[in-house]
Amino acid sequence: MEEKKEKLLKKEKKSSKIFFLNKDIIHSFSLLGYIGFLLIGNIMIYVGIYKIIEKFLIKSALLFVILLIVGIFSGFYSVYRVIMKK
Repeated sequence: MEEKKEKLLKKEKKSSKIFFLNKDIIHSFSLLGYIGFLLIGNIMIYVGIYKIIEKFLIKSALLFVILLIVGIFSGFYSVYRVIMKK
């Protein structure tokens, strides 16, 4: 009975070396993807707001830079909230 356990443990060790995608790595990749989409999404929302303002009101490079910076800060704040929640 003890030999079977030892053989099973050796087999599991060999298979774990080959198959490196375990639950933690998949969770880390999904979190990384979510953070990327969150950051890019916030930036794109503020660029979209600028495009709407540009189409109907004024065209200003300064306004674009301001909204881009606000989008970046908003994105990083959202990422910070997600990371601190986990």
